[in-house]
Amino acid sequence: MKVCLENLQDFVDQLQNAGVENARRELTLLIAFVQNRPYSDVFFDPNLSAEDYGRLVPLLQRRCKGEPLSKITGQREFWSLLFKVTADTLDPRPDSETIIQAVLNYFPAQHQTLKLIDFGAGTGCLLLSALSEYPNGVGVGVDISDAALAVAQQNAQQLGLSQRASFVQSNWAENLQGEFDILISNPPYIGLSEPLEIAVKEYDPPQALYGGEDGLEAYRALLPQLKRLMHPKSLAFIEIGQGQGGAVRSIGEEAGLICVSTYPDLAGIERVVVFGVDRHK
Repeated sequence: MKVCLENLQDFVDQLQNAGVENARRELTLLIAFVQNRPYSDVFFDPNLSAEDYGRLVPLLQRRCKGEPLSKITGQREFWSLLFKVTADTLDPRPDSETIIQAVLNYFPAQHQTLKLIDFGAGTGCLLLSALSEYPNGVGVGVDISDAALAVAQQNAQQLGLSQRASFVQSNWAENLQGEFDILISNPPYIGLSEPLEIAVKEYDPPQALYGGEDGLEAYRALLPQLKRLMHPKSLAFIEIGQGQGGAVRSIGEEAGLICVSTYPDLAGIERVVVFGVDRHK
């Protein structure tokens, strides 16, 4: 049977009533997933079969209950690349692309040989997106979760980057050696009492969300470990939560780092702190 999106208005209404933003776009993405077709093709011609319709309904019900689209489809776009996501990984978010942009601003010569390291790698989205911009770069993704590292390795393979990316299980930088040009991290920074929407609270792994009572525990653990992995020209790009800039800068400075600059996300919220090394400490 041939169905156009206008005939699926009831599905759009269900999504909207469940509080889903951009309901028509999400419905189109679900159909594209069910049919394994490009979004643009589905947008102009859904062409749902009875089998497609039967597969779509339970997925729609899951989305209406608050499950993120990425967890339903098992994939999410980040930096124009497609990443596998699972229940063991934090969903890549557009705010985190601020890190990649900041790195490119400080290291504009993209064919130079660079060593990168990503702490709390999760899906590997930060490390792999950065490596996609630096064809001569190599990198290490660090995570405490074996399950997350397995996903990151699969993403590296899928993106053709497995020869330049390795992954290590570690509690932050413990037992890691060497020097790196670029150090990046999106650590857990949500306070334990902060309210979260269902899509985050119920479907993202808690260890990737919560940073203790005040949301700063990960910074207290990680930042003091960075200096020994940095040379005088190294820079560390650290994502922060809203309103955490002052506290994170203080933690870094106490650890012998210098705040070089900060970067806002697209909403104008301070999102990334850039640290260099203070060799006087």
